[in-house]
Amino acid sequence: MSEGKILIIDDDVDFSQATSRILENKKYEVIIASNAREARLMLKKEKPDLIILDIMLPDLDGFSLCTEIKQNTDFFEIPILILTSVSDKASQEKYAEKIALHHNADEFVEKPIDPKELTARVHGLLSRSKAYASEPTGKKKILFIDNNHDFMRSMREFLEEKDYEVETTDTGKGGIMMVKIMAPNLIIIDPILADLDGFSVCRELKSNPNTFNIPILMVTDFNQQLKEPDFARILAANHKVDEFIPKPIKPEQLLEKIRQYA
Repeated sequence: MSEGKILIIDDDVDFSQATSRILENKKYEVIIASNAREARLMLKKEKPDLIILDIMLPDLDGFSLCTEIKQNTDFFEIPILILTSVSDKASQEKYAEKIALHHNADEFVEKPIDPKELTARVHGLLSRSKAYASEPTGKKKILFIDNNHDFMRSMREFLEEKDYEVETTDTGKGGIMMVKIMAPNLIIIDPILADLDGFSVCRELKSNPNTFNIPILMVTDFNQQLKEPDFARILAANHKVDEFIPKPIKPEQLLEKIRQYA
């Protein structure tokens, strides 16, 4: 049984074939396109579960193709992993990643990539995508975006007992993707994340007409790391956070806040 269908869009035949073998060994079904024109045809015909996309294509750059796919209501929920060798310099890699995120890519990785990391990223993106494609439960949905796994686990257990549907992620990019698919009633976020900071995540979500009305609570101890603790509240307000809540906080206290917004 296939673990999912993956579309590789890359004009490097050797890379595509090698990557295909790695993924097929993990029981993924793989299809390959060498340019944007072929990719558009395969999208309509095959409806892949995930796309691995290179930037250097012969007919259209991958950034533009990524935006095109994400703006199409038939395909916008498909996770896109941009996997490219666009630069060898660390500073330019970060710049390329920012461009990728601006064009709505779900993740960005530089070639070469270790096979274990590749399969881990593919599994993570597909798992998150499948989690939100299930039938609605009627419960109010809360998304935690935090790198404190103990905090998220304890709050998840507590809130699920209160009949909430709870999902978690420890990355900003993963959070943005999950918001698009999950459409939560409330987001609880920490600004200190492994990739994209929580302030930027809030600003992006609040600037999007499809997500601006989702309440965001920033629950964090970031203020304790600053010489001027109140500056954390100012940053949160400037990035359109609905309420700034310092950690530590008891589950019952956070539940009271949640009920005010969701």
